[in-house]
Amino acid sequence: MFTLKAMFLFGLLLVLPIAVPIAAFEFEAKSHSAQPQIIELYTSQGCSSCPPAEAWISGFANETGLWRSLFPLAFHVSYWDYLGWKDPFADPAHGKRQYAHWNRKHSKGVYTPQIFIGGREWRGDEVPKAQAGQLWLKLEGQSLQARFEGQADSLHLAVVGMGLVSAIGRGENRGKRLTQDFVVLQHWQFKGSATDTGVHFAEEFELTSRPEWQQASRLALVAWVEYKSLPLQAVGDWMLP
Repeated sequence: MFTLKAMFLFGLLLVLPIAVPIAAFEFEAKSHSAQPQIIELYTSQGCSSCPPAEAWISGFANETGLWRSLFPLAFHVSYWDYLGWKDPFADPAHGKRQYAHWNRKHSKGVYTPQIFIGGREWRGDEVPKAQAGQLWLKLEGQSLQARFEGQADSLHLAVVGMGLVSAIGRGENRGKRLTQDFVVLQHWQFKGSATDTGVHFAEEFELTSRPEWQQASRLALVAWVEYKSLPLQAVGDWMLP
């Protein structure tokens, strides 16, 4: 079950090139009991072999299971910036997340493009299906509440952008015009408290529009829980029509 209601100050967001608190935003979602496919693509605008992988992940936009059983996330890394092109969507924290997978032996190395499904490096092999506890999340004003029926050590929240267009001026993709989807534009992580029935998360949290959000043709809000860096369950939906 997904319910999503958002009211944005559209004119204000279009003219202010700064972070702007969203006037009123409500999000409430409850997952299914089956474990979804949480897909992480590690990519960079400075990597010449990344555009085909980005085209592949863009294809999930047309899948009927999107934000129910499929959760694509494109994490842009910054370690390619030394070639001369600074990826505007890159965050050093994304590279740290990729290295954390490697350090936990979820992969055999670190490279781009690199794909993980369910926290494990994916090379085209079949992904086993599993059951997982249900995740419930509610974001209202400055209050974030979430419950997960199972063992988890962190809750993650991300704003994901679609249709982001960049003209690449330098680096391996010099001269190309790239359109990228499912780009993680902002990512938060929270710790929870164990209960008799699972894990509870309670945070004071204000959702704030950032300048790069304005470039997206569409935005989504995605939340997922992890245990030892392995994603277990997720919820999500579109923020803008």
